[in-house]
Amino acid sequence: MTPYKIFFNNRVTATSVVVTYNASTLDNVEIFNGRIKLQITTANARFLSSGNVALRAIETTMMGISTKYRLVAVTFTKPEVPAILSIPDYECFNKYVFDHGMTRGVLMVMNKNKKRIGVKVQSV
Repeated sequence: MTPYKIFFNNRVTATSVVVTYNASTLDNVEIFNGRIKLQITTANARFLSSGNVALRAIETTMMGISTKYRLVAVTFTKPEVPAILSIPDYECFNKYVFDHGMTRGVLMVMNKNKKRIGVKVQSV
């Protein structure tokens, strides 16, 4: 198992929302990157404000890389305009991973006899 991390950066302009993300090993070897651009006038506002943009990008990353990799950390830049674009917190991320059968792609830990996701989710 090779641990990796994902770093998200976002930018909101008057006309668009751009989310870029980069997955790399803990020693910063890039393994996957992506970019999502949505026009504000045509984007689904609920999709942007729910944090699902990032969750779907994480899922795409997991599907696109070898199963020998395990996600251990996700870092988000704080949204410039939280009313338009928000980021998921740990509980939302945890629920999404279990609901979408993604546990094989994340580090799992035991917590009081219950399996939990051992992924650090933070914003900077």
